[in-house]
Amino acid sequence: MKPANTLKAISAAVAFVSLLAHGAHAQSPAEPLKVIFAGAVNNVPMMVAAENGYWRELGLDVSVQVLDSGSQIARALVSGAADIGAGAATSTVILSRAAGNSLTLVAPYHNNPMVVNGVQRVAVIARNEAGVTDKNPGDIVGKTVGVTAGSTGESYLRSYLSSIGKTLEDIKMVSLSPPDMSVALRQGTVDVAVPWEPYVSEIIRTQGNDVSVVSRGGPFGASVVGIMVTDDYLQKHRDIIEKYVLGAWKGVKFTREHPAEAAELAQRYIQGVDPQDAASAIEFMKSEFDPRISVCTEAAILQEQKAQIAAGNMKVAEPFPYDQIVQKAFIDDLLQKHPDLTSGLAPLPQSVEQCGGGTN
Repeated sequence: MKPANTLKAISAAVAFVSLLAHGAHAQSPAEPLKVIFAGAVNNVPMMVAAENGYWRELGLDVSVQVLDSGSQIARALVSGAADIGAGAATSTVILSRAAGNSLTLVAPYHNNPMVVNGVQRVAVIARNEAGVTDKNPGDIVGKTVGVTAGSTGESYLRSYLSSIGKTLEDIKMVSLSPPDMSVALRQGTVDVAVPWEPYVSEIIRTQGNDVSVVSRGGPFGASVVGIMVTDDYLQKHRDIIEKYVLGAWKGVKFTREHPAEAAELAQRYIQGVDPQDAASAIEFMKSEFDPRISVCTEAAILQEQKAQIAAGNMKVAEPFPYDQIVQKAFIDDLLQKHPDLTSGLAPLPQSVEQCGGGTN
């Protein structure tokens, strides 16, 4: 198995991109805008915005770096190594905030605002030799399960286990980066893996006869992924953030309307991805490429905070207020000014009772 730190080094060396290389210089901020996101399919709107020049059109000089996980990105934002990052309000933002860092989500781009629980990009996949299938999921007890600790994958796994009457205490959990999970399954160093896309599609395509898809997508855990910054950066650079968000949301609309083309653009940022895996993933996740928030979003973030506190991952007495985690007024105001970005999308639920996915 290729070590995670090697993958990080490759990612940092190969995927650092200056968007100015794609065209003529536009008027830009005095300091370059440093942006970091993970090389995962849920971040394809960012890749589309970069490749299609949406930020450049808005006068931004953006440099992109690709890392493995939200926790790495959070550390880069807090240290000042990056200005803007991508992460989940349901994991990265709340965990970082509980650790004393003032991160906040200024715009979702991968979130299904119609549901509380529902994560299409994650799956539970077992080696056939492990004997765990969708028909006998309880046999996961005692098995070694590879999952990225503190991630949406862990949230998904926790929720899935709860649905079959089990907990994380019933398994042997080891932390793995999704790019490492395919090899780990093939070599038998884990019995079960919990990857996200495009690695779900890759494992199914390349190991379909040797693995069993125990669960894929469904109402397990909540995920609200988007653009995150520090409170301080938001206060000082609101105008820059607004332009960046608009470019990203144009990427969301393109991804939703042109999934095959978006998959092609993503190849530059997701190391080693097969175009058919990226296309399969985007099609499966299409309902989640939505820039809006709703009462379902608020319920999802509250639910995940309570779960992280109960698990001991957030050392706080009470969940943080929603408006600290998500900049609701900023998001709603910007979308109201640009209705074209949400054209064709279904009306939002007006109460939690109208949300799909239930609550855990």
